[in-house]
This record gives sequence, C-alpha cells and structure tokens, in this order.
Amino acid sequence: MEFYPWIKTLHVLFAIVAVGANITYSVWIARAAREPAHTGYALQGIKFLDDRITNPAYGGLLILGILLVLGGPWEFTEVWVAVAIGLYLVMGAVAFTMYSPTLTKLIAAYEANGAESAEFAALSGRSRIVGIVLAVIVIAIIVLMVVKPG
Repeated sequence: MEFYPWIKTLHVLFAIVAVGANITYSVWIARAAREPAHTGYALQGIKFLDDRITNPAYGGLLILGILLVLGGPWEFTEVWVAVAIGLYLVMGAVAFTMYSPTLTKLIAAYEANGAESAEFAALSGRSRIVGIVLAVIVIAIIVLMVVKPG
C-alpha cells in the first residue's frame, strides 16, 4: 500500500482545518462588535480554537509536510519548498511571540476593564495587524504549495 497519497490527503485536511479555523476569528470578532455583551465569549472561543485546534493542525502540517518531502518527488533544496518552510517558521515565530500573547492580554484587558478601555482598543488594533500579517504569510505558503514555482 502506498502511503504518500494518504499522507498528502491528511496534510490537505490539516490545512483546511488550520486555515478554516483562522478565517473564523474575524467572524467571531465581527459578531462581538455587533453584540458587545458577547465579546468575552468570542475572545475565549478564539483562544480555544487557537490553542486546541488551529495550532495543533499547523503542527501536524509541518510534520506531514516533512514526511511528504522525504517520501515524495520533492527536495528540501527546491526553492518553493525552502521558501515555504522559511515562511512557516516566520509564521510560527510571529504567532508564538506576538499573536498568542496579544490574545491572552486582550482577554485579560476585556475582563479587567471591558471593551471600551484604551488598553483593549490598543490590543485589538495590534491583534488585527498581527492577524493580517499572519494571513498574508499563510496565503503565500498556500500559493507556494499549489503553484510550486521554480
């Protein structure tokens, strides 16, 4: 039995889960903006998704991606593979050092002073900017995975 197509399928499923969950974050935030009484619940929901679903799926993507290169026709030295791995490492660093801590602080600020505080507004802006940066990186990785340039 050939395992490569099964690993590739699982890799794609992990990508769907990770990116799909990320996309819902903006929906949670938009809903909370329309119903401020639910902001805390929305932020806790995002934190749960990020910690328990999205980040583990991204971890699985790395492991499966490495297995795909080791067992498939690709090499780590190919430009699109090397750039995608580099972007993945940048994404992970930004998520770990900026997004996750900002989300934790955002929840704490909300719980301490509500959504109208200056601290909450500043952290919301930072979270939005970091989220956009992460989305651009993820889209670039997806393009590299699909197009395989070079």
